[in-house]
Amino acid sequence: MKKSSRRIWEHPWGYIEGFIVAAGILLAGVLLQLTIGNIHLPLFAFPVNIIVGALFIVALLVIHFAGARKRTVRWLAGVYSTIPALTLVILLCVILGVLPQFSASTAHEPHPLNLSFRLGWYTMTTSWPFVLLCFYTLLLLGLATLKRTRQKQTWREIGFYLNHLGLFIALLGGMLGSADMERLTMTVQEGQVEWRGTTWGGEIKELSVALQLDTFLIDEYEPKLVVIETETGRMLPEARPESYMFEGIGKTTRLAGVDVEILDYLPHAAIFRDTTFLNVVPMMMEGATTAIKVRATKPGMEQPVEGWVSNGSYIFPHSTLAIDGETSVAMPMQEVRRYTSHVTAYTEEGLSKQAVIEVNKPLRLEDWVIYQYSYDDSKGRYSDTSIFELVRDPWLKIVYTGIFMLLAGALFIFIAGPKKRSTIED
Repeated sequence: MKKSSRRIWEHPWGYIEGFIVAAGILLAGVLLQLTIGNIHLPLFAFPVNIIVGALFIVALLVIHFAGARKRTVRWLAGVYSTIPALTLVILLCVILGVLPQFSASTAHEPHPLNLSFRLGWYTMTTSWPFVLLCFYTLLLLGLATLKRTRQKQTWREIGFYLNHLGLFIALLGGMLGSADMERLTMTVQEGQVEWRGTTWGGEIKELSVALQLDTFLIDEYEPKLVVIETETGRMLPEARPESYMFEGIGKTTRLAGVDVEILDYLPHAAIFRDTTFLNVVPMMMEGATTAIKVRATKPGMEQPVEGWVSNGSYIFPHSTLAIDGETSVAMPMQEVRRYTSHVTAYTEEGLSKQAVIEVNKPLRLEDWVIYQYSYDDSKGRYSDTSIFELVRDPWLKIVYTGIFMLLAGALFIFIAGPKKRSTIED
């Protein structure tokens, strides 16, 4: 008896048709991407995004109610269309996670000039293939949710609706709201109040919040010593550079075959040099540098060499100790352990709030989230300027609502447990 083989596009449709449709949408996005480039988000800012969202939901409802009995609509609401679409979306998300992403905030950085950049792989969230596939997935998700309403409803359906509606709200809100997100930087000096921010395009914008920088503090790690190649400045050994973090006077270490002994240490020092002599003295004032006096001994040397090494500052130059004609002891710039901004924040309503902002500990004020972004690195630990990044996302509450619904649905399904099957006793 011969097995009947189903032809492509012969009902009932299956996974093959699902991948063909999803791949067709992906191809349409690729052609748009190659033709007109990335989506220009400001064109879809409020109220355009509201209109697009409303039209999408209306179209979704029309498709459901007008074509619920049609095989094509039933197929779109089923697993044979959803899994291929999700597969391609996940594939694009993998590319998004692997490749560095460029945006308006990184427009000044060099971009790779290759086919993958033209395809939008380095700007995935604003590329046509990604956006079209996400809207197609939203359409399938919405139709599947509406299809479930036609079935017999029980209390166990709560978990299904929480999961599906939560994902729908989070994804739709994130896509529509990306055009309304504002991202600016604000540079503030100690003792000054700033109301203005600068967009990544260089536009200065007056804000509804202000920051006064009361104090800016930098905490650095202990200084390090390294042995470098005098001519090039490369750390040695070249294959695996070695360094020694200062632990105290009298300590010894071995770096790249050189024995180094710590003789003296000045955390705040001034360096004066002429053509012959180098003089290092303590100095407790802004611009002072860190200096360590060392004795270096290299195998084959007749006698060790002694001298001061320093990493310098915006006032004083760095200083190295030559061991021989090829190598020297040097002190790299000290690594920053933490930098914090003590600020007073103001609003247009006259409210004020004192806070401490540091990396990964932002300040939330009205609709703004204020992050510690950078500082005046030319002055190092003596910087009196702090740079903040201000982010405003009016759609964030909608996205969070969808995420909380997802979590509530997962918790509900976990508590309710699997649906029990009825048994018939003989």
